[in-house]
Amino acid sequence: MDQSARSETLRIEAPQPGERAALDSLILRSKAHWGYDDAMMEIMARWLGLAPEAIGEDRVRVARLGAITAGVAQIGAVSGGGCELDLLFIDPQSIGTGVGRHLYAWATETARRRGAQRMTILSDPFARGFYEAMGARYLGDRPSEAVPGRFLPRLVHELTR
Repeated sequence: MDQSARSETLRIEAPQPGERAALDSLILRSKAHWGYDDAMMEIMARWLGLAPEAIGEDRVRVARLGAITAGVAQIGAVSGGGCELDLLFIDPQSIGTGVGRHLYAWATETARRRGAQRMTILSDPFARGFYEAMGARYLGDRPSEAVPGRFLPRLVHELTR
């Protein structure tokens, strides 16, 4: 990302009508950034994407730097005192600009406001360090539903103050 884009004001806002396909594309670009091969990306394309009902239930936010869509986050519905961070993906050009921190803050604050006491995260292995830096605690690995033999870090962020 060039310096002029970095100086733009970051906005966290609801997605625009009809924007879902573009956001799903951002999610896959973000996943591909970590060097996954074509076969893995084909699997991921079937598993990753925004849930239409999440958009309608106001559980999705988009990060924008000026006119650039820089990231997207989706939280699950609160149930039993907790919710999931369903997804948080940053456009590769915006990684390292603070966009992820802002989307994560939106997710934790929104979950807390909606009554969640904890937010759980099933993370990509490359993102585990980010979530731990944001205050989440590693619980252990869990088998991937999408890829047999693959394990993903499971974390929890306690939301009680």
